[in-house]
Amino acid sequence: MSDHRPYVISIAGFDPSAGAGVLSDLKCFEAHRVYGFGICSALTIQTDSDFLKNDWLSATQIIDQLHPLLKKFEVPVAKIGLIQDLGTLEEVCIHLKQLNPEIKIVVDPILKASAGYKFHEWNTEAEKLKSVLKRLYLITPNFQEMKSLGEGREVHSLSEEWSEHVAVLLKGGHNPDAPGWDFLYTGKQRLELKPEQTEVFQKHGSGCVLSAAITARLALGNSLAEACLQAKQYTYTFLHSNTSLLGYHSS
Repeated sequence: MSDHRPYVISIAGFDPSAGAGVLSDLKCFEAHRVYGFGICSALTIQTDSDFLKNDWLSATQIIDQLHPLLKKFEVPVAKIGLIQDLGTLEEVCIHLKQLNPEIKIVVDPILKASAGYKFHEWNTEAEKLKSVLKRLYLITPNFQEMKSLGEGREVHSLSEEWSEHVAVLLKGGHNPDAPGWDFLYTGKQRLELKPEQTEVFQKHGSGCVLSAAITARLALGNSLAEACLQAKQYTYTFLHSNTSLLGYHSS
């Protein structure tokens, strides 16, 4: 009996707590019954509650890890999380598309650790950002990240503008006006994804889990809207798996 699983790939930071980054993504992929490859983009020193430092890997180091895997295996979807800067992200996306022009790239733009450590100022490179967006299938900023990237612009208007180039899932976990509501923008369409309930047990790496679950669902053949909906439900279960900051994955 064949049990062939689709291949997916995560390009993300190595978090020793395994609550976020590439280790968390691989646990999420396994729970969704897809086979996940893991590419390290940064080495972090952190726990579930404290972020101390990180060391970046260059675009060349990331691509060197990617190349043999994508030459051998058909990978329909790639997820990119923590990465040094927009230039590195663009180089990696270009290489992914060269190896597989049909690959769907999902980016979770991690600008700031939940413990307060600040990584990026992507909004200072507007033209580079626009160039990168055109190479992606989906980007998943949370409310505060979108505010930062838009330099104070109204986030729904900016999401709609971006969706001319890439689908945008505006996550609502940090939205003071509509907590827990996510909004999927695709062209001129907006799909509202309401929360099952707004009271949840906060988890380290919940944004990583959501984008990894979307990646897995896309590889399994779900439409974008269905993948986002199923991933939201999976993340809700993850948030309620226990009362600590480190959640449990389950199929």
